[in-house]
Amino acid sequence: MEKLRKQAVEGSILLEALLAFSVFAFIATFLLGHIHDSRKEQAQQLAAEEVLRAAKMALQTDKSDLTVNEVDIHVEKSAQLLVVYHGKEEIIRVEK
Repeated sequence: MEKLRKQAVEGSILLEALLAFSVFAFIATFLLGHIHDSRKEQAQQLAAEEVLRAAKMALQTDKSDLTVNEVDIHVEKSAQLLVVYHGKEEIIRVEK
């Protein structure tokens, strides 16, 4: 009977350890997933900031086409309209 109790105690300790490990793995996976998503979002924001900085440079230097750090900016000006493009995407539009 004593041998059966020892096996039950060892089995319950093993089950608790397995449960603790699975909870730890779940938390670690959850946190790493959020860190990955956060870094991806930050990279997108940095790319958008780079486009806006290049657009600002193009406007300040009064150039209609500017390429900086692989960012292509095209500016179209008229008396009533100012439009700034990044590739085919319109990023700034100002009308009088």
